[in-house]
Amino acid sequence: MHPHLDHRLKAKLRLRHLELLDVLGDTLNVHHAAPRLSLSQSATSKLLQEAEHIYGATLFERQPRGLRATAAGAAAIRTARLLLHQVGESVAEVHLVAAGATGRVRVGALPVAIPTLISQVLQRVRTEMPNVVVTLTEGTNEMLLPALTRNELDLVVGRLSADTQDAAFMAEPLYEEPVRLVVRRRHPLLRKRSLSIADLANVQWVLPPALAPMRQQLERVLTGQGLPRPTPHTETTSQMLVEIILNQTDMVAAMPARVAELYQSRDQLAILDLFLPIAMPSVGLLLHASAVRTPVVESFLALLRKASAHQPTPATTPGNKNRRRAIPIARPAARP
Repeated sequence: MHPHLDHRLKAKLRLRHLELLDVLGDTLNVHHAAPRLSLSQSATSKLLQEAEHIYGATLFERQPRGLRATAAGAAAIRTARLLLHQVGESVAEVHLVAAGATGRVRVGALPVAIPTLISQVLQRVRTEMPNVVVTLTEGTNEMLLPALTRNELDLVVGRLSADTQDAAFMAEPLYEEPVRLVVRRRHPLLRKRSLSIADLANVQWVLPPALAPMRQQLERVLTGQGLPRPTPHTETTSQMLVEIILNQTDMVAAMPARVAELYQSRDQLAILDLFLPIAMPSVGLLLHASAVRTPVVESFLALLRKASAHQPTPATTPGNKNRRRAIPIARPAARP
């Protein structure tokens, strides 16, 4: 038992107090909070007084036009929201178990991992853990890492970049994932006999957002070869949207090698016969350092590690299926 969770607190703190803190955190006004709580204004004020008495601290400063959360109040609001979320998650999981599931795993994944690694893991889950429900959230590190910190996710699979180097996380590299350039089938660049990096000078790009590691690495390589910084016509992290845009235009995109090879094997896209030395962070697994993992989550992690160990190695040279060899990068001639 937590040392601060005494009998007085257990007897008096209710979900209603947590809900009040959540709503007041949004409204900072008792008058506006009351209808959201289906209470009168006087009952809402009384509930706030009870909460402050239970916590033994002033949570909000009363001002002429509303409230202002104190430092203690901000901490209480943050904790109340976390507890409300966990209660909701527990109810959802109980409903799943009552319906026949043996548990649930909440997975966050960056697009780099979904078409290959995650899809294989889900196939293994259906065979080896048929009654487990997997809740998958796709997103960027900016969205997924805070959710992992709040224990809203059990794990995250994606690039182990600089923003994952935090004491709150346990990071485990799984495999390396190089980058390839992809275009639509029958793209004009596919017809060139001697493709060089200079041919990328005037192309239009569809790229990840500016802070994405792949975008930054691509810019570094191109500018290092004397080309202008690529200006994207569209920015997105959606692989599906990239595939749609490429098939409607002559744009070029950078894509994880295994994903690019998957699209090419389905005749949806083609890989340019041009290798760019883009050094990307490893694809890896992130866990909350202090979270207690259930046996179901541990079993899922075992399947994930097993699937990552059997990931096919991307071709060392890109080569699309109509070519037999990779074309080396031609460095621009030295300027006088």
